[in-house]
Amino acid sequence: MLYTIIDPQEIFLQQKNLKYSYKKVDNCILEGVQYNNDILISRIVSTNPKDYLNANYQLGTSMVKSVSKKSR
Repeated sequence: MLYTIIDPQEIFLQQKNLKYSYKKVDNCILEGVQYNNDILISRIVSTNPKDYLNANYQLGTSMVKSVSKKSR
């Protein structure tokens, strides 16, 4: 049982047909979801805590832009 003011339909609603992409950048793996002709970062997998604090890898940012900034 969840005690929240948020509608349970919003919490448990699962979107169908999500397309995931994965990119390895340095020692970090970025997972992204296709959204309006862009890929947005949805998860970061890393053993380095600094990767989670990197502004280029924030959740919801464009994966293409984040990877291109890193490669410069």
